[in-house]
Amino acid sequence: MNEDRKDRVVRQFVTYCRMALKYEKINYYNERKRIAERELHIKLFSEKQLEAIDKIFDTYHADYFYVMGYEIGIVDGDLAQALRELPDRQLQIVLMYYFIGWTDREIGEILGLAKSTVCKWRNDTVKTLRRLVEGMYYGE
Repeated sequence: MNEDRKDRVVRQFVTYCRMALKYEKINYYNERKRIAERELHIKLFSEKQLEAIDKIFDTYHADYFYVMGYEIGIVDGDLAQALRELPDRQLQIVLMYYFIGWTDREIGEILGLAKSTVCKWRNDTVKTLRRLVEGMYYGE
């Protein structure tokens, strides 16, 4: 009787594994289909579009910032310089919010701050960044 029970459990497990693999395969093919519907071949782009793409992905001269295990490349030299002038905590908040895409609440939980504090610091930091970049641009 014990052997029958073990055999039944093994068959149930094998059936479960087959079903899981079957649906994983279906999900994989659906994802590939979804991606293929949205992708364009590079030959379909105009010269102007290709130049714009080159500018976006040319990160050779980017300045890199690291926050929470993420590497963030900033291509705009003035923005990178302004970011370097920020205190560490404000830099982290700006990078996590605008580049990683976390909410004020998530950032607050990570840094041990209230959501309202993160929001205020973020808004103040953006004003500071604007002032710094404008100062570089206008030579102030």
